[in-house]
Amino acid sequence: MSDEHVSRRKALTGGAAAIAGVTAALAVSAVTRSAHADNATDATALNAVRTKAYEIVAVYDAAIGFLMSSPEGATAAALLGHFRQQHRDEAERLGTQVTALGGTPITEGSVNAPANPTGFSRSIPNYLKYAANLERQASVANVARLNAIGNKDAAELVAAIVGTQTQHFTVLYLLARGIAGPGPMAASMLNEIVPRSFVSIEAAPAVSLTSVADLTFTA
Repeated sequence: MSDEHVSRRKALTGGAAAIAGVTAALAVSAVTRSAHADNATDATALNAVRTKAYEIVAVYDAAIGFLMSSPEGATAAALLGHFRQQHRDEAERLGTQVTALGGTPITEGSVNAPANPTGFSRSIPNYLKYAANLERQASVANVARLNAIGNKDAAELVAAIVGTQTQHFTVLYLLARGIAGPGPMAASMLNEIVPRSFVSIEAAPAVSLTSVADLTFTA
């Protein structure tokens, strides 16, 4: 089997895993939650999700600064900038929910960027791989946290965030693997790549995929 076939198979496997992650998250969120949820425990779990979002933001800050230093990295920098804003949107919504549960939201200033992983050196391909790894790790960890969240609104929020993080992973994974590449229109349409910050939030449809119209067919 050629390297190209292996690479494509890996990409498809990664995409399937991403879809499975979204499905699992939404399925867990649909489970009936206890009427006696532990608000303090749920607030702690949401703060853990918020912390991870801010860690990714910090890494993307460094990545964007490096990528913007060369014309070749401009499109990747813009894409990470788009994803970074979605993580900020997630963190803001999480903070609101933590407060509603009687907790204190962790602040962005108290969150340090994680240390660069072993073997990492700054380059465009490596930053795409690092970003893909972070999104995958966050989505997997957050699906696990769903099992311990008792509050229905909190669980639905985390599920909606996992869906977006998994979309981020899929896009970055395909780019890092070289299976997909930025087309001639990509730079001007980056906001259409993962177009909303959440899969579905009833109270905020404008930032949910529910507000995205179905694609129309051509003749």
